[in-house]
Amino acid sequence: MTTVPAHPQLAEIAAMLRRQGLSPADPLTTPLAEARFAATVYNSVWNEAPPPVAKARDLGIAVGDRVVPVRILYPENSREDLPVLLYFHGGGFVLNGIDTHDRLTRLLALGSGAAVVVVGYGLAPEHRFPSQIDDALAAVAWVRREGSGLGLDASRLALGGDSAGATLALAAQLALRERGLPPVAFGLLLYGMFSARLDTPSHAEFGDGRYGLSTARVDWFWQQYLSDGAQRDNPLAAPLHAEFAGLPPQLVIAAGLDCLRDDSRAVADRLRTAGVPVRLSVYEGVPHSFMQMSAYLEPARHAVAEAAAAVTAALGGDRYLAAAE
Repeated sequence: MTTVPAHPQLAEIAAMLRRQGLSPADPLTTPLAEARFAATVYNSVWNEAPPPVAKARDLGIAVGDRVVPVRILYPENSREDLPVLLYFHGGGFVLNGIDTHDRLTRLLALGSGAAVVVVGYGLAPEHRFPSQIDDALAAVAWVRREGSGLGLDASRLALGGDSAGATLALAAQLALRERGLPPVAFGLLLYGMFSARLDTPSHAEFGDGRYGLSTARVDWFWQQYLSDGAQRDNPLAAPLHAEFAGLPPQLVIAAGLDCLRDDSRAVADRLRTAGVPVRLSVYEGVPHSFMQMSAYLEPARHAVAEAAAAVTAALGGDRYLAAAE
């Protein structure tokens, strides 16, 4: 397999990170608390000088005996019926939070015209599957129950996320279907970890971690998220094993230099086979989580614009039509 060369701006980004002494968190070699702190520091570079939104509001959702934090990003103040993108951040279900994805979610709000509700779901291993599914469904129910009082139009609701957050966004759609609850209008799936099977060509090609995410780290994330190995085939944990018939339209974005690239390709294929309108965009020459780098990386800006436009099309009254592959 011939690999498309890395985008030239990645070398500039790597040099910048070296000058600042920053590197991705490595929970395989450091205690979890230290890894979480390192992830926050590392991600801070992507969130410098975030674009202003009209309003950001921090609230909480009661889920059992816990409170799940949410942040509503309003792109404008003049409307009381904004469509909604409910967004779940990446981090292997173990790392990161609302603040680590501040720039990306603000850009999605500004670009789409939708209010983005970012969900700080419970992290593993303190909270294991299916706790995150419960948090996601509670967030959906909260938007539908309380949205009108918050300036949100819950009848125009999409679920989205990146990496583990994309997994959660897809799993939540499946759970809504299983429970006979109303579906959402659209799914935005950014380079998700949709399967716990690690034998794909992209894992073989990029699993050494030279572009950031490694197969060993993905496997470790699954170990933290799941209580036992038998759950690796559970379709709500690893949605690639699910039946997708009846789901709403989806946009799947993948990174060409990502060990998870083939997860996205497989999910898009399965969605298409099930008759779900789906568009797959593979951005070559970029690594996992590249959309975080929009301040420095041109393909990230293109991907954010594509994602925002898809949300606008899906929630703005126009039917989202999948591009032919």
